[in-house]
Amino acid sequence: MNPSVVLSDILVRRGVHAILQIDQLTLAAGSFTGLIGPNGAGKTTFLKLCCGLIRPNRGTVFFDNQRISDSPFWRIPHYRKSIGYIPQQAEYNAHLPFTLREVTAMGRRSLKPLFSRLNRTDYERTDFWLEEMGLYERRNQTFRSLSGGQQQKALIARAMAGEPRLLLLDEPGANLDPSWKIQLREILDRLYCTYSITVLLISHELDLIGDSCERMILLNQGRIAAEGPRREVLQSPFALQWFGQRPATEGKG
Repeated sequence: MNPSVVLSDILVRRGVHAILQIDQLTLAAGSFTGLIGPNGAGKTTFLKLCCGLIRPNRGTVFFDNQRISDSPFWRIPHYRKSIGYIPQQAEYNAHLPFTLREVTAMGRRSLKPLFSRLNRTDYERTDFWLEEMGLYERRNQTFRSLSGGQQQKALIARAMAGEPRLLLLDEPGANLDPSWKIQLREILDRLYCTYSITVLLISHELDLIGDSCERMILLNQGRIAAEGPRREVLQSPFALQWFGQRPATEGKG
C-alpha cells in the first residue's frame, strides 16, 4: 500500500521534557491502526502531529507524500481537507443553539471556498451521513440535547461529511456506557470496510477496537514500545505487563 502518513526522526518537547520520540513510522493508506498505551504516553500528541495541529521540534511528517511538518501555516487547512479529526473533547460551544444538522454540516466547510455558502449538494451529503449514523430523525434537535453516544455519532457524521481519506479518533468511547461502545465499534468497522478510508484510533479500551483493526502501535513514555500485527503487539512484554491480570486478547469481548 502507498503511505498515508510517514513520521521520521520525530522529537516533540514540552519545555525541557521530551514527550514524543519516534525514529520512523508509516501508516499505510487504507489501513486501520489502533494506538494504545498508558495515560501520558504521547498518544494525543501523536494524533495532532498527523493532522498538522502541532509541529515537531525535530523531524518530518508527511501526509500523502506532502511534507506538512514545516509547511506554512496557511497551507495546513489545505492538507486537512482530507483528514477527519475527532478530538477527545468536542470543539463546540454547547451554549450555542446549533441543531444536529447544522453541526454535522460544519464538516462540509473545509471543502468550500472562504465565505461561500453551503449548497444543496452539501446538505444532501450532510443528511446522508445523519442517516448512516441513525440520527436523521433527530436532525432538528439541538446538539446539546443529545446523549453522549448520540453526540459522538454526530461528530463522526460531521467528520465523514467532509469526505476524508484519513480518519483520526482520540478516545471516542470515553464516558460512554457499554451499549454505546458496542455501537461505536460496529460503526467504525463498517465505515472502514465500506469506504476504504485510513483509520487511526486511540483507545485505552481494547473492547472498542473492532475486528477491522489488524495493526497496533503501543506507546509508552513517548516511545514506541511495540508495533505490528495486532496479535504480536498484544502479546508483547510491555503489553502483558501494562494490562496486568487482564487478558490481552484479540477480537471482540
